[in-house]
Amino acid sequence: MTVSAEPPIPMELLRAEAQSIAARYRVSAAEALRTLAEAFAAKPELAGRIRSRCREEDVTRWREYRRVVTECRKRIYYALRRYYGSPEKADLLVGELEREAHGAARPERIEQLSRQLLALHTSTRERLPHYAEFYDRFFELAGAPTTLLDVGCGMHPLSYPFAGAGAATERYVAVDADARAVRALSAFAGAAAPGRLVPVRAGLDEPDWADKLPWPGPFELALMLKVVPVLSRLDRAAARRLHGVPAEAIMLTGSVESMTRRQNVERRERAVLRRFIEQAGRRVMGEFRAGNEFGYL
Repeated sequence: MTVSAEPPIPMELLRAEAQSIAARYRVSAAEALRTLAEAFAAKPELAGRIRSRCREEDVTRWREYRRVVTECRKRIYYALRRYYGSPEKADLLVGELEREAHGAARPERIEQLSRQLLALHTSTRERLPHYAEFYDRFFELAGAPTTLLDVGCGMHPLSYPFAGAGAATERYVAVDADARAVRALSAFAGAAAPGRLVPVRAGLDEPDWADKLPWPGPFELALMLKVVPVLSRLDRAAARRLHGVPAEAIMLTGSVESMTRRQNVERRERAVLRRFIEQAGRRVMGEFRAGNEFGYL
């Protein structure tokens, strides 16, 4: 959608507010501009008063004006916090992936659908432009693990190069509470990695989640990509239970910049990861960095 040639309020006001929002939140000025234009267009009486009086007084100080801008900021903030930018579109893509996997299973279409799903999920969307760098660094640090446990995986396993550098991975168990992600991974597994990728639906807040694993381990490597900092804020008991993850080695990561705000959080997230490593009785074997993500092996 584009902003109308006749915006609901003067374009200079919209642009100034959009730039202010984009400077604070991880959203483009164009996206913020569309949200603001739609919000003011939904209030034609207020928009009309703004147009008629903006030359004589500072309308940006009006309570009604500030309320609209504040609501737009909240809308953008909560949209950034959602796992899926468009749950409805994600469901359509998962359905198509399932049909494709159960039909002719064209590899090029499987790859297209997988990338679209990766782009819709908050965690993998920001990783998508950096996946080449991500896997270069991953295999450089960890080698090609024969057995891999992905804890709180989301859509990430859709990106794994089973036919490339990850060809040696014989068993990839992917655990997540999200039914949509598990459906997508199950369809992808049947088409791209039959018998190798095994999705498991389990919440990390469940004390017995590890009992649902189809293989007790120990796995050669466990992935916890951006999981520990989030879980440490939401459920400390669940985060502590991850100390005993059944794996010989762990790769855990955090974010350089906040998921929602243009704010560097690396120092805070690094402290959380270091504390987790110490409490789990592990030691750092190497460091990881790719795009907006850093972490430790």
